[in-house]
Amino acid sequence: MAKILLMLLMAATVVGCTPLTPKDCQKARATDACSYNRTGKVTDNDIYGEQAAGIKKALDTALTKPHAWDGKRCNLHLDFKIDGTLQNVIIKSGDKDYCHALAEAAKRAKFPAFTDQHVYDVMGSARWDMHGQP
Repeated sequence: MAKILLMLLMAATVVGCTPLTPKDCQKARATDACSYNRTGKVTDNDIYGEQAAGIKKALDTALTKPHAWDGKRCNLHLDFKIDGTLQNVIIKSGDKDYCHALAEAAKRAKFPAFTDQHVYDVMGSARWDMHGQP
């Protein structure tokens, strides 16, 4: 009987050592800090991808003549407040006219608010590699 109780106690202890992790948190041990290493690509099937898709959709919607930029590229750095308000746009490189059109569209766009602090920490100030739509 004592042997069975000892085995049950050991099993409960082993199970109890599994780290408790919030949604999308990556950590190996219970005492580790959470890591939220996501790419932030529009195609990601997580909260980072949802935010990226919302930002891209807002830019595409505000862009005048969106299909005039087929094959063009632009690297922008966008800074947001947590409520989605655009604070700053910096053109890094790319097609001059497309980048200018994106910068103007960004000023008009209604961006989605960041609903998760971790997503904001990663994407609130980030570079965007934009490609013109066919």
